[in-house]
Amino acid sequence: MVLASGAASAQALQAYAGAVAGVAQGTGAFACATSGPTIGDGWFAGLTMPTEGFAGCNLQGGIQNQTGTTGTLTARQTAVGSVSGGSYTGSAMARVGYWNLGAAAEGTMTGSTSAFTYHQSSAFARFSVPVTLTSSGIATGSPGQVNFRFLVEGLMSSLSNAPYTQQGDVRLGIRVNGSPAGIWNAFMGTVVNDGEPYRRGGSTGLPGGFVTAPGAFSGSAEVTSTANFSMQWGVPFEVEVALLTDVYPCCLGASITSDFSQTAVLTGIEAYWQGGRVADFTGADAAGNVLGPNGLAPVPEPASTALVVSGLACVAAMVRRQRGRRPALGWR
Repeated sequence: MVLASGAASAQALQAYAGAVAGVAQGTGAFACATSGPTIGDGWFAGLTMPTEGFAGCNLQGGIQNQTGTTGTLTARQTAVGSVSGGSYTGSAMARVGYWNLGAAAEGTMTGSTSAFTYHQSSAFARFSVPVTLTSSGIATGSPGQVNFRFLVEGLMSSLSNAPYTQQGDVRLGIRVNGSPAGIWNAFMGTVVNDGEPYRRGGSTGLPGGFVTAPGAFSGSAEVTSTANFSMQWGVPFEVEVALLTDVYPCCLGASITSDFSQTAVLTGIEAYWQGGRVADFTGADAAGNVLGPNGLAPVPEPASTALVVSGLACVAAMVRRQRGRRPALGWR
């Protein structure tokens, strides 16, 4: 399975959850000895799988890949499989809506590993949508730049078993109009065994709000891309955002948990023109969302809906006043 990136007219949601367990054995063209990522197009994400797939290599688990253009999509996958001296049990979950993504993965390995042992859980949430930004006084087609701010919140914990090596990763990537320079990682976090975790947001170093312990980190932070993505004012440009996490626990009772299921959420947009930041602008995406400097803006109610709500409020107020009056005549 390969993730496709479309042109500036693309509008897409993708929630991918994969988990694989077992020792690869097969007689296909590559005898289960050749493997690669199941999500390409520059992301190089998802499960790393042998060319012959699950059934062809006698592996347990699977991939659930949900795609669409509206609403919120959720994918879940589990895997339980035997390995040398034990088993691998893992699960993954991905959730995606426009400007709101979540990903989580976990796994426990009770056996040992080899070159043909597969023990991985992977989640990938992605959306792509055309966005248009406008501001009074800036002509349509004028060149500009844009950055995006997201709230990232979650935790990652590694309970390792030396001398075996295990690793967990989480990443929030952004790409605009196919970005010739590649995908900009606005946030990255990695744990290896019980060492000091690696965390980075934009180009600002360690994002605040996260706390660390040996082999673990947790907390939240707002991270802003500093890529200065090129765009044109008043002209649609494609924004593609993905949140992904992978865990590879190993061995003899070791485990990793990565839970970023409630994040990332857009909290702001920074737009620029002629080298200066534009404080007052409006935006919209092809999914019907209203955007601004503070991220998603409330969608105005249609006039007819507002009138109905106002009318119901008036009726409710009249009923309350009637109930509050003491009747002139009444039963004693």
